[in-house]
Amino acid sequence: MSRRRLRLPRPLTIAQILSSAAGAVPMLIAAVRMDPPAFTSFSILTLASVLAVGGSRAALYQPALIFQRTDSASLVPARYMVVVSSLSALAVAAIAISSTGAAPAEAGLIGLAGAVPVFYDWVRYRAIGSGRRWAVAAGDGLRLTLVSATALPLLAATPLSFMFVIGVSCAIAAAVVLPQVPLRVGAYPYRRYRSSAAWQTLDFVVGQFIVSLPLFVLAGSGANDLIGGVRLAQTLLGPLNLAFAAATTNIIADGATHVDYRQASAVIARGWRASIRLGLLATAVVAILTGVIWFTGWAPAGVERADLLLGMVLVGASTILTGWSGIHGIVLRVLDHQSAVTLVRIGIASATTAGFLIGYALGGDEWSLVLGFGANAISAPVLFIPVAVFHYRRDTRETP
Repeated sequence: MSRRRLRLPRPLTIAQILSSAAGAVPMLIAAVRMDPPAFTSFSILTLASVLAVGGSRAALYQPALIFQRTDSASLVPARYMVVVSSLSALAVAAIAISSTGAAPAEAGLIGLAGAVPVFYDWVRYRAIGSGRRWAVAAGDGLRLTLVSATALPLLAATPLSFMFVIGVSCAIAAAVVLPQVPLRVGAYPYRRYRSSAAWQTLDFVVGQFIVSLPLFVLAGSGANDLIGGVRLAQTLLGPLNLAFAAATTNIIADGATHVDYRQASAVIARGWRASIRLGLLATAVVAILTGVIWFTGWAPAGVERADLLLGMVLVGASTILTGWSGIHGIVLRVLDHQSAVTLVRIGIASATTAGFLIGYALGGDEWSLVLGFGANAISAPVLFIPVAVFHYRRDTRETP
C-alpha cells in the first residue's frame, strides 16, 4: 500500500514541472531579447494571465475537485468554464490597456491569448478529477514542446507576439487532452460547493493580489525597473513554485479520489512531510541561485543586475516562508476548514498591505516592494502554523 502511495503523485509532479517550464521559456527569452520597458510590459501581461488562471482555479476548479471527496462525479461542466474564460479575457485586456497602453484591438488579442490558459486549466482539472493523471502530464509536455519549438527567438520581440504563442500552445495541448476525459459529468450545480468556493476565492484575492496588485499599480505609475527584476526572479524560482504546486495538487487530488486519505491523520502527516521537505529544498535553491548571480554577475539585457539580486532576495524569502506554511493551508482546505484558511490569509494580506504602504511612504516604490514582500514572508508562518496545529489536534482527537 505504501508503495502505491509513493507512486501516485508522480504524474502530477511531472506535469507541474513541465507546466512551469512551459511558462518560464517565454519569460526567459523575453528577458534576453526585449529592452527593459518592453520586458516590464510583458511581465505584467503574463502576470495578469497567471492571476486569471489562479483566480478561476480558486473560484471553480479546485473547490469542485475538493468536493469530489464526498461526491465523486462533481466535475466542472463546460458552461462554467466559458464564463470564467470570458471574464479572464476581459480582465487581461483591461490590464493590457491600463498598464501597457495597448490599442483596443491589440488588447483584445492579448486578452484572448491570456485567457486560453484558463480553458486549458479546466481540461487539466477534468482529467485529474477523472483519474487521467498521465494525460495531464502528456498535455503539459506537449505544451512545453510547442513553446520551445516555436519561432519565439525569430519573432518580433513584442508582448503581443509572445502572448500569442502562449495562447496557441495551450489551445493545442487542450485539444489533445480533452478527448481523453469524459464528456458527460454529474449534474452537480455550483451551489453545491459555492460556500467552499467563496472562501477559496476570497483567499486567492487577498493572498495573491496583495502581492501582485502593487506591481500593476507601480507599473502603471511609471515605477523603476525593479519590477522587471522581481518578475524575472519569480520566473527563475519557478521550479520551487512548481514543487509547491505539485505537492498541493497531489494532496488535493489524492484526498478527493483515494480512500487512503479519508482519515484526517493521514492527510495531516503527509502535509507535515511535504512542508518540511519543500522548505529545505526552497532554502537551498534560493541560496544557490542568489550566489550564482552574485559571483558571476549574470543578468539579461532586460534587467539590471542589482534589480535582479534584490528581486531574488525578496521573492526568495517570500517563496520559502509562504510556501512552507501554505502547504498547511491546503491540508486545512482538504479537511474542510475553509473559513480558517481564508481568515489567516486576510491577516497576512493586512500585514503585507501595511508593509507596502509604509515602505512607499518611507522610500518610494523600491522600499514599498522591499517592506511589502518582507511582511508577506514573515507573517505567513507566524499566522498559519498556530492555526494549523490547533485544527490538526482537534481533527485527530475527533477521528475514531
